[in-house]
Amino acid sequence: MANSITGKDCMISEWILLLAAFALVGLRVYTRLFVQRQKLRLSEYVLLFSALIGLGLIICDTLTYRLGVMDEWESSVTLSKISFASNYFYDFGMGFPKLSMLTFYWGVFPADRPALRKALYMITAYLCLAYTAILFDDTFYCGTPVSVQWSQEDGACSVFYAEPPFYFNTAVNLSSYIFIYGLPLFLLKGMSKEHKTAIYFTFSLGIVPALTTLIRFVTLNTDSNEPNLVYILSMVEMATAIAAVSVPGLKPLLDRRVAAAADDQSFVSGEFVRENKHDSDV
Repeated sequence: MANSITGKDCMISEWILLLAAFALVGLRVYTRLFVQRQKLRLSEYVLLFSALIGLGLIICDTLTYRLGVMDEWESSVTLSKISFASNYFYDFGMGFPKLSMLTFYWGVFPADRPALRKALYMITAYLCLAYTAILFDDTFYCGTPVSVQWSQEDGACSVFYAEPPFYFNTAVNLSSYIFIYGLPLFLLKGMSKEHKTAIYFTFSLGIVPALTTLIRFVTLNTDSNEPNLVYILSMVEMATAIAAVSVPGLKPLLDRRVAAAADDQSFVSGEFVRENKHDSDV
C-alpha cells in the first residue's frame, strides 16, 4: 500500500517548518543588534549554529528524497551514508538549541539565587556530557572503521537502525527538555504577574518539542503505515526547539511595538482632546 504522505509532502512540510524557524532566528538577531543595539551574545551564536544544524538535517532529507526512497524504499551505500550523517544532525545536533537556551539563562537568571545557579551548573554539565556521549555512540557504536555503518551485507551493524542508541538518545532528549524548561518554574516565587506569565510561556514553548519527541518515539516503535511521518516529526522537533529558544529573546521587540502603539494612542487622544476643546471654545 502506497504511503499517503509522499516524499514531496515531506519536503514541502520540512522546508516550511525550517524557514519559519529561520525567520524567528532572524528576528532574534535583529532584536539584539538593532532594537537593543548590543553585540550578539553567546546564546545568539549558539542559536545561529543550531539553525545551521537544522539546515544540515534538511539537506540530508532532501538527498534522501532525491534518491526516491521516501516513496519506494531501496537500500544502497549512498542512502546508508546519508543516514549516518543525519544521525549527527538530529541525535547530536538537538543539543545545540538546548545549549542556546541554557546560555540565555546564564544571562538572565538572578545571581542572588545560589541554589538556582547550582542547578544551572548541573544541568549544563549534564547536557554537555550526555550529548558528548551521543556523539561518540553515533560514531563508534558499530566499532571501527566507521565505514562498516554503510555495509550492505545482511545483518551488518548500523547505528541508524540500532535500538540501544535510539533509546538512549530519546531518554537524553526528553530528560534535558524537562530539566531546561522546568528550571524557570523555580523562579515563580515572589515574581510579578507579568514575569510569571513569561515563565509559563517559556515552559509551554518547551513542551512542544518534548511532545514531538514522544510522538516520534511511538511512531518508530510501532508498525506505522506512515513511515515518512518520522522525517516530518524530526524537523518539527528541530524547528520548534529553535523557535522555543528564539521567542524569549524577542521581548524587547514586542515591548517597543507596545510602546509605539501607546505613543500613537496618546497622540490620537491628544488630538481628540484639542479638537474638542477648540469646539467648546467656539
